[in-house]
Amino acid sequence: MHIVRFAEAPGYTAPGHHDMAMVRLQGREAGPSADLWIGVSVIAPGGGTTLSSSPQEKMYVALDGTLHVSNGENQVTLGKWDSCRIGGGEDRRLTNRTNSPVTVLLVMPLSADERQRGL
Repeated sequence: MHIVRFAEAPGYTAPGHHDMAMVRLQGREAGPSADLWIGVSVIAPGGGTTLSSSPQEKMYVALDGTLHVSNGENQVTLGKWDSCRIGGGEDRRLTNRTNSPVTVLLVMPLSADERQRGL
């Protein structure tokens, strides 16, 4: 069993992300994981990500607030407890177009290299 208290979760930054506070709850620098990592992001009003992709799929859950998600062709609005899967290689842009913060849970597999190293 590996516990990470939210108040002690390590923060991280990612390219193409702005006006966001991000912490890892499990995996990578937050502790051992064979397959995935979990993070929480708080996106300030006007904040979000650029339109980009990665080889790994991503699962987003809106925990609080309203999140706008686009893959460059389609756009959806997620409310509390709504979720969205972005496939590996699929573009995605997250945007907070409201005047209140948005809290988002992210679940993402480790890269093949990370899985081989046993992170």
